[in-house]
Amino acid sequence: MKLIVWLWNPGQEYEKTRHSIGFFLVDAIVSWTFKYDEKYKSELCKDQDVLFLKPMEFMNRSGWAVSAVAKFYKIDAKDILVIHDDIDLPVGKVQLKLWWSSAGHNGLKDIILKLWTKEFYRLRIGVDRPANQDDASHGRSTEVADYVLSDFKKEEKKRIEDKMSEIEDYISEFLKE
Repeated sequence: MKLIVWLWNPGQEYEKTRHSIGFFLVDAIVSWTFKYDEKYKSELCKDQDVLFLKPMEFMNRSGWAVSAVAKFYKIDAKDILVIHDDIDLPVGKVQLKLWWSSAGHNGLKDIILKLWTKEFYRLRIGVDRPANQDDASHGRSTEVADYVLSDFKKEEKKRIEDKMSEIEDYISEFLKE
């Protein structure tokens, strides 16, 4: 069994933000119906040997749902793919990585903490960094937080939409592993 996790922040105000890029893509990729499962505080759907998970907690608390589902369904960490935003990549750049650090991403930090391992796949989708960011001494974290919680510009959204087939190819590659 494989587990694909779409990271986001719940609430209508976050649906179209950079940080919620997983949910921006999920409806275009997954055609099955998700159902809310109170046990995991998540929406789930299953297709043969693939389980799709949308944690309904804020991103920095998504690790609990990922680890609980993985434990219940006996899914090894190497059979988990987490789809998330990445400020270290330009908008629309896509990378599939295994054994990658959290790189400061709070959702990944929580998943690593709850799984007790970094040995899971990440599909990193670039959202870029704020243009006026200097370093931590100049308020970097606040600027980054504001930036990832802001909506995509029309041309940025188009760049990501143009990458849908590449994203689907990476998901297919993961499923073949």
